Amino acid sequence: MAWALRKLDEEQRLVGSVSVTSESRQQTSKSVELPPPPIKPDQEWANAWTHGAASAISLYLAYLLIREASVISTGMAVACAAYMASVFGTFFCSTLSHVVRRQPLLNTMRAWDQAMIYTMISGTYTPIAFRYCTDETRTPLLIAIWISAGVGFFFKVCHQHRVNSIGTVSYLLLGWLPAIPLVGQVPGVLVAWMIAGGVLYTAGVSLLVNDHRVRYLHAGWHLFVMAAATCHFWAIWKHVVPV
Repeated sequence: MAWALRKLDEEQRLVGSVSVTSESRQQTSKSVELPPPPIKPDQEWANAWTHGAASAISLYLAYLLIREASVISTGMAVACAAYMASVFGTFFCSTLSHVVRRQPLLNTMRAWDQAMIYTMISGTYTPIAFRYCTDETRTPLLIAIWISAGVGFFFKVCHQHRVNSIGTVSYLLLGWLPAIPLVGQVPGVLVAWMIAGGVLYTAGVSLLVNDHRVRYLHAGWHLFVMAAATCHFWAIWKHVVPV
């Protein structure tokens, strides 16, 4: 009987140990996944200035593009307005996320920064799809890309997900998949500029996911984003808006 009681006590201790270990693992997993990236005061100035400058420039370019598009049609002007609003919003939220230092506002701005990337991707496709898609594919494609952007935006803002492997993959998928139905419908030179921008975005992701390893690597990511956005703006300015 005493042996049985000792055995039962040992089993209870073992179960308790396993439970504590499981809980500690869960806590460790959460602690690794959830904390926001550290603030780097000696580098944040570069992050803020790069996209701060891009925000100001995008406002001026928006004026030029929308004015040009309004000559063609109201629909094209609206499509270009959606595009440039997403570009400005992305750069502006990125700037704020590197200016704000206090919590919980810092986490909120970082969530908006990451969420706006979805709208920028969809916004870039909007004038292209409006111009070159057929009547049968235009509306379904635009609905699909904006719903996808909305879902990504919702999860980033409402759940404040950090940039991780899943988020990065979703950016890349939204960036490349809508190009498939456009194959054969857009001019080759437009495709070349869009691919150039896409390659720059994709290459820049390698800097983004490793920005904790090397100083100013995040500012380098910003420069890649600006270069890619420039390629796409030039493509739309020269090969989408003109009749």
